[in-house]
Amino acid sequence: MANKTQEKQQPCKDAFIKYFAETGNAKQSAIRSGYSEKTAEQQGAYLKKRYAGEIFEKQQSMLNSLTPLAIKTLNDILNDKKVNASTKMNAVNSLLDRTGHQTVQLHKDVTNDKTNEELHQELHNIMTNLKDSTVLN
Repeated sequence: MANKTQEKQQPCKDAFIKYFAETGNAKQSAIRSGYSEKTAEQQGAYLKKRYAGEIFEKQQSMLNSLTPLAIKTLNDILNDKKVNASTKMNAVNSLLDRTGHQTVQLHKDVTNDKTNEELHQELHNIMTNLKDSTVLN
């Protein structure tokens, strides 16, 4: 008899796991998978806890199935001449971050590396170069 009860519950269990993996809403997943609206909140909480491992596996499977689409979309973004460089870099950094290849950001304070005289001379050189380049254009 326990076997018949398990067989009867199996479709509800499988449906709950599928719906919860898609939505993250335990109560609505319980309702959609055939549980009573009156007990859906309690059933959803119970099922979420009871089948946490299977829910996680289902979510991983769903995410893995979307990987080719994500790669294609990234490729489309990178190859689209209408997409600006900033958006392309954000897409690349997002991908690298999620695959464990974080970009390194180096911040160095150089304000104390040069004397005021050296900084003034560098500024003078930059301004002279700018002035010369605008005269040539």
